[in-house]
Amino acid sequence: MNRKPVPTEAMAITSINQPLRLWHLISAALPVGAFHYSQGLEAAVQQGWINDRRSAQAWICAGLHHSLAHVDLPLLARAWHAWHHRNEDDLSTWNAYLRACRETAELRAEDADMGAALMRLADAWDEPRPQTALGYTAMFAVLCVNNRISVQDTLMGYAWSWCENMSLAAIKMVPLGHLSGQLMLRELSGEIEAAVSNARQAAVIDNGMQTIGAGLPGMVLASMLHEQQHSRVFRS
Repeated sequence: MNRKPVPTEAMAITSINQPLRLWHLISAALPVGAFHYSQGLEAAVQQGWINDRRSAQAWICAGLHHSLAHVDLPLLARAWHAWHHRNEDDLSTWNAYLRACRETAELRAEDADMGAALMRLADAWDEPRPQTALGYTAMFAVLCVNNRISVQDTLMGYAWSWCENMSLAAIKMVPLGHLSGQLMLRELSGEIEAAVSNARQAAVIDNGMQTIGAGLPGMVLASMLHEQQHSRVFRS
């Protein structure tokens, strides 16, 4: 009996449509350890700054519009274009800029550890990647380009994944019921398109580097407090 050949990874990339590849990359089951991190939300709960669904939603929404939309997402777009053109120098530049925007040691460690996990996945999937170490955001761009995911969908998926992870952290720490958490996530998802639109404007090279950057003192302070917190559930 003739056996059908087992499809190679290259064949799989062309035979599975891009939305499914994106869903895979933003799945909470992807083994990158995202569930280990709250980006200071745990400390904000301990300090009493977050104590219900509304305050948790306001905290996450501020992070989406004033941090993600002005740092992670525009630099993710620049990293996407760099790898799309196989410009590893530019990719390294944007990766270094991203790292410089992580204000605390635990935030830098989070980006590096999750980036290393994505690099191991790329190797397991036999996908091309730079040999130099990349953080999570830049490596996410690499995998999206490899799988022919558009820059718009890359940004939307990244933002959704971030909102989902932060919502799950709030469900665990506030704590919130799962229904309340899903109501919050549904409302947050309505903010993603505007955040991505602002990020794409900031990502345009002609706008200059001054369009990228953010300052959320409360979130930075929460991360600093979390680094000194005696008993912790999350790593950030």
